[in-house]
Amino acid sequence: MNSALYDPELGYYNTERLKIGAEGDYYTSSNVHPAFGGVLAEAFSNLWAGRSEPLTLVEMGAGTGQLAYDVLRAISDVYPALFERLTYVIVETSSAMLKRQQDKLSGFADRIKWSELNELESNTFKGIVFSNELVDAMPVQRVRYKQDVVEVLYVTTSSEAMYGRPSVAAPHSHTTLGEKGAAGDRHSCKGNEKVERLAFQWAEPSDNSLLEYMNRMQTELSEGQILEINLDAIDWLAHIARALESGFLITIDYGDLVEHLWSPDRREGTLRSFHRHRLVDWPLDRIGEQDLTASVNFTALIEYGRDFGLETVSYERQTAFLTRMGLIERIAGRYGPTESLEDLRERLAMKNLFVPAGISDSFRVLIQRKRQQNGN
Repeated sequence: MNSALYDPELGYYNTERLKIGAEGDYYTSSNVHPAFGGVLAEAFSNLWAGRSEPLTLVEMGAGTGQLAYDVLRAISDVYPALFERLTYVIVETSSAMLKRQQDKLSGFADRIKWSELNELESNTFKGIVFSNELVDAMPVQRVRYKQDVVEVLYVTTSSEAMYGRPSVAAPHSHTTLGEKGAAGDRHSCKGNEKVERLAFQWAEPSDNSLLEYMNRMQTELSEGQILEINLDAIDWLAHIARALESGFLITIDYGDLVEHLWSPDRREGTLRSFHRHRLVDWPLDRIGEQDLTASVNFTALIEYGRDFGLETVSYERQTAFLTRMGLIERIAGRYGPTESLEDLRERLAMKNLFVPAGISDSFRVLIQRKRQQNGN
């Protein structure tokens, strides 16, 4: 999964094709309407209220740069005093996305800079770190609970004899490896030819880290149940806690608490693939060309975060967060009794951020706080 998403040349997030929006594979809240960035600007201002010190605002994985643009514009317009002492830092691993961000944010060049996560650790700071749909894009391990034994899903290869041209693989079948080494590339076979395919295989865990994670969640599993474990998210939390001298971490993503994510009605887990806004059954298809994602276990972020000195301030649905931060008032104040067709489209887009079954319905917002050792 890490290779499929982050390979420097062929990984999904490092190719030039647009991933977000109508021309991509999925939408994010930040691309629905600029009001999302305005609401975040309000939240940042509230969290930093009463402080005269500079604010370092760090966005982890900024995508196209649209959310950074909306946040910076809102702070500059509504909170000019805060804007004057603001440094906006982006931590981005995708070179393709970084180029888009630099183009989008050229007007804020005096306020913004790019950094590596380890650089932040070397120069600890006071501020706010936030991410929007970052943790769901981290690689996960799939685990199965079967006959009181824990098994891990590995990717392997298998060779099979092919006669003539192979048929298109059905969902949950093996996937042909073509000349580019990407699953899903079909090619002709002349005569009796061995074809190398990617395949899945269940086997025992390679170490105890997964078992330790599962034990900490304290959740009963049903026979044959599959779940995802994101150990990279725990490492990420540790890095943030070390970099943040004091301040806040805001994680916005789709997911839930462990008792819901690992409930019996989710026996197949939450790993899914998207291509051109369609759900794809088989994650080994179109490697590097489709998104792979899994729902975030917020219980793990809360529990492990506590180990790293991150105390929970709030955890709520994104809909509730946006409403609490004044999104409805923004809608009411933005449009008058008469509106154009473009105004109507904008208003409907804003409503999609908080109406039931809208884009926010499955998202959660977790705010954690890191205090200085003196307690402030």
